[in-house]
Amino acid sequence: MNAKAWLRWLAPLAVLVLVLVVFRDRMPFLSQAWELARHADTGLLLGAALSANLAMCAMSAVMQILLNVHRRVANPVNTNAIVYASNAWSTSVPGGPAISAWLTYRVHRSWGASTGVCGWFFVVSGALSTVWMALIGVAAVVFLGAELSPVTLAVSLGGAVAIMAGVFWAIMHPAALKRWTPARAHSLIDQVAAIRITPGAFVLAALFSLLNQLLDVLTLLLCAAAVTDSRLSVSAICLAFIMTKLAGAAQITPGGVGTVEPVAVAMLVAGGFSLTDATAATLIYRLISFALITVFGWVVYATTYARMGLGLRS
Repeated sequence: MNAKAWLRWLAPLAVLVLVLVVFRDRMPFLSQAWELARHADTGLLLGAALSANLAMCAMSAVMQILLNVHRRVANPVNTNAIVYASNAWSTSVPGGPAISAWLTYRVHRSWGASTGVCGWFFVVSGALSTVWMALIGVAAVVFLGAELSPVTLAVSLGGAVAIMAGVFWAIMHPAALKRWTPARAHSLIDQVAAIRITPGAFVLAALFSLLNQLLDVLTLLLCAAAVTDSRLSVSAICLAFIMTKLAGAAQITPGGVGTVEPVAVAMLVAGGFSLTDATAATLIYRLISFALITVFGWVVYATTYARMGLGLRS
């Protein structure tokens, strides 16, 4: 994380702030949205904050189930801690997703999880999230009339299912896999082949993964409800949720600031929200789902992992 990396990371954000300052008088909806956000329904805001944190807890539950396939190495306290801390790294610094993955891996290993089990968690949890996001998109199209590319949804869903199928094939056919890989990989293959998860545990992990996505959608819905008395469009909320996830995946700026917000506002406006309402809802949603969760994550990292460093040497 040298100076050039930080410059590339923060430059787009600086340009965005400059544009907002220079053209603030030509965009009165921003000040109107800010006033609307300031007077948002307190109860709904608290509900949105609770929902955002419960979404993190659901992801923690997925981690706990997938890591405890051999023996109990994870519990709700330590999985919640690493979920928050790794999210803070992922959204805050250049190369954050890679650092986040490394931190998560090192923490899992420190609990006693094998390399194979760690890899199993990363692949399966990521695939489950992709499957559910695609299915939420399909449901929004079929039942709510949202406009999303069927091809994109099919490719995302098919790819995630194929990855999970490949993992389970590798678990059941280690000998065949060893014939295609160098000898140094055989120990890892044996670790993966030893994984046995019951159907009930896998279904539970999948349901918690779905709950993670639905709670995130609920957070956006509550943020929108907090600033508008108009009838809410659930299809617009679902569409905005999916598109913001895609926009934020590039991580061009910290937490996707400046790339996520215009997409969310545009999707909400397309779904019938006024520009002011859409901007206020997006502002509150990002303050809760990004800023609040990230700050909490750094507090967790500072109190739990910082003294050991990213290598987690005690």
